[in-house]
Amino acid sequence: MTHDAAIEEGLSNGKDKSAAAIKGRATEALEHGLETAQETVGQATKQATEELRKLTETGSKFVRENPGAAVAGAVGVGILLGLALRGRD
Repeated sequence: MTHDAAIEEGLSNGKDKSAAAIKGRATEALEHGLETAQETVGQATKQATEELRKLTETGSKFVRENPGAAVAGAVGVGILLGLALRGRD
């Protein structure tokens, strides 16, 4: 019998009421922490999705209103990336 199994058997037999109480409180604290973390991740995901949607709308609007500047900017970024990524000879 493993150490953990012996502890579980002792707890289930009521040999150590204080350990059972501590285990119960720890379990509740972990469950509460997990719920809080899940809520936080859900809120962060929702906020990130909304910000990404706004950014996409803003970018699309800029490209529609300024197609020449958008193309020139894309060419400029492409040239800079090409220079930065090319190997030194």
